[in-house]
Amino acid sequence: MKYTTVARLGRSVIVSLMALGCYVAAPQASPVAVVNAGFEDTSGQSVFNEFTLGQPAGWNFHNPTGLIGSLGTFTGTLQPNGSDFFNTTAPEGSKVSILFNSERQGEGEYGYVQTLAATLQADTTYALTVQVGNIASGTAQNGAFFDLDGFPGYRVDLLAGNTVIAQDLNTLAMAEGEFALSTVSISIGAVHAQLGQALGIRLVNLNVIPDGYTQATSPDLEVDFDDVSLSATTVPEPATGLSLGLGGGVGLLIQCLAKRRRLRRLTAAAGAERH
Repeated sequence: MKYTTVARLGRSVIVSLMALGCYVAAPQASPVAVVNAGFEDTSGQSVFNEFTLGQPAGWNFHNPTGLIGSLGTFTGTLQPNGSDFFNTTAPEGSKVSILFNSERQGEGEYGYVQTLAATLQADTTYALTVQVGNIASGTAQNGAFFDLDGFPGYRVDLLAGNTVIAQDLNTLAMAEGEFALSTVSISIGAVHAQLGQALGIRLVNLNVIPDGYTQATSPDLEVDFDDVSLSATTVPEPATGLSLGLGGGVGLLIQCLAKRRRLRRLTAAAGAERH
C-alpha cells in the first residue's frame, strides 16, 4: 500500500487550486522608494577629512527647537574606516549620516525627515528598517579628539502625512562603536484615518544628556543612521494558498469544485433554453 505524505498532498491541493483558478499566491513584499537611503549622495555638502557637512540630498531637517544651524551642531556624513569611531565600516555603502551636537546638549531633539512619493494604502503591512549607530570617542584625521561617551537616544518614525503611525523609541542597546538594526512595522486595515496620505520617514537624535553628566560637563552627543529601507506587503483576501494549511486548502478546493459544478449546470440550462 502506498501512503501519500502530508507535504505531497498539500502540493496536490495547491496544484489543483491553481488549475481551477482558485489559488491565491502568498503576498510578496515590495520595496518603497527612499531617496538617498544610504546617505551616499553628498552633493551640496562640504568635505572635511572623513566627514561631509551639510544637508543630505533627499532629506529635510527636523528642527523643532532650532538646534540645526546653531554653534556646535553638525549634520552630514561620516565615512567610518573600521577602527576610528566605529568598529566596522558603514553597514551599507561607505558613508553614514551624522547628527552631532557639542554645545546645546539636552535642549531638544533634531534630525532628518523625508516625505516619500508613496501613499498609505489599505490592507497593507509596512516594514521600516534603519541601521542606528552609537559612535565611540575617537580621533579624527586632523588630530582632533571627540569625546562621545554615552548615547543621547534615538527615534525612528514612520509617518503618514504629519501623523506618526509607527515608531521605534530608543529600544536598541548598542555598545560604543556599534550599529544595530531598528525595525518598525505596522499593518493597515481596510479603514485608516491617514489613507492616501504621503508616507514619510523621520530619523531623530533625542539629544538627551547621558546619566552622570550635566549640560556643562556633557560629552559631545551624536547619533548615526544608515541603510534606510521600507517595504509594503499587500494583505491578501482572508485566505491564501500558502496560509490556509492543508485542511483549509482542502476546504477551499471543495468550495471551488462546488462553484464550478454550479456554473456548469447553469451554463447547460441556459444552452437548453436556447434550443
